[in-house]
Amino acid sequence: MNQPAPPDIAATYGRGKYLLAGGVMIFAIGQSLLFIIVAPMARSIGLSEMQFGVAFSVANLSLVFAAPFWGRKSDVLGRKPVFVIGLFGSAIGTALMAYTLHLGLEGVLTTTGLLAMIIVSRAFYGLTASSIYPSASAYMADVTSWQNRAKGMALIGSANSLGSILGPAIGGGLAFLGALFPMYAAAAISLAGAIIALFWLAEPERSKARKKQKDKPKSTLKMTDPRLRPYMIMWATFFVIFISLNFVTSFYIQDKFGIADMTSVMRIASLALASMAVIITLIQGVLFQIITLSPRILLRLAGPAFAIGLFTMAFAPSVPYLMIGFGMLGVALSCATPGINGSASLSVAPHEQGVAAGYLAAANTSGAILGPIIGTSLYKLQPNAPMLAGGVLMIIMSVYAFFIPEPQRHADHDKHA
Repeated sequence: MNQPAPPDIAATYGRGKYLLAGGVMIFAIGQSLLFIIVAPMARSIGLSEMQFGVAFSVANLSLVFAAPFWGRKSDVLGRKPVFVIGLFGSAIGTALMAYTLHLGLEGVLTTTGLLAMIIVSRAFYGLTASSIYPSASAYMADVTSWQNRAKGMALIGSANSLGSILGPAIGGGLAFLGALFPMYAAAAISLAGAIIALFWLAEPERSKARKKQKDKPKSTLKMTDPRLRPYMIMWATFFVIFISLNFVTSFYIQDKFGIADMTSVMRIASLALASMAVIITLIQGVLFQIITLSPRILLRLAGPAFAIGLFTMAFAPSVPYLMIGFGMLGVALSCATPGINGSASLSVAPHEQGVAAGYLAAANTSGAILGPIIGTSLYKLQPNAPMLAGGVLMIIMSVYAFFIPEPQRHADHDKHA
């Protein structure tokens, strides 16, 4: 039986959800600038597509270990402190990456030193900022009931997408102050977000109660747990394809449509990502807050939409068709976040939420590790090869989704929610 939260706690949770969403949005702003500014700049600082991809793949190895670590820590220390650590790490890591690129543009660092500094700055970012998503997802699981779990996860997804819209807007709006100035601005915004969360974000009552328990249950959840395995497979596949795509989009625009001007390439890449992010924001932030669809249904809709988007991009005869393809990716990711994360959250017990979210984030990280290498390698074979391969793989995942068993409800999922 559901136990509604008292009015004062409900109000606190309501404010907390939006503070949480704000932090995720800030994190997404920095992430989107990575693809809008850093990727197109690779050739300008003397790096090939392959060197650029390998550097980020090596650096992102840290995420595999860091995300589960922070997820488990959020079950022990609480959601708020882990979330705040992530925002501070995002601020420092973004600023460090911007300074590294500055040294590359000035010629202070050449190939070997530049690659080393990119790996170090990105690794630091990964080791710290990787705590944001596990703690945010676990926080949302703590304050939402079984029926509203997908809606809560959708709020996080829409915040992420809004950040992806604001990132390019900030990049374009502040570019006149310097190509790297938007990254420094994003670092400052992330720092401000960390301070706000430190003082205003409330720890969920469920998390507080768990910390006070003398004989509190300890999570023995493993990465290979059959309850999580299907959702980890789904996320890993989604993100390998998605990150592959992000790393070659700028090159694809240059080579497919014959656009050499770097400013034009960055503008088109920004609009493409913005078209995707607008769709996600409208669907997750508006539509899914009005209507309630089960995570199971959303899980089955995500794959087909992703495949359609990829094939549209692969055969796009012009830039507008490329935008339509990114829009379809927006529909897919709108369904994927609440569908995959919501289903996984409902599959584990409340005291396992943090570590489960950490493992899911680690699955996402496989995309950050393998995506750059796979994307750039396929791109060398043929510019639209990453999209074609991804489309075929998503068709397979669409079939697989129908064989994933429905989560079994835990009796204490609705307590304190």
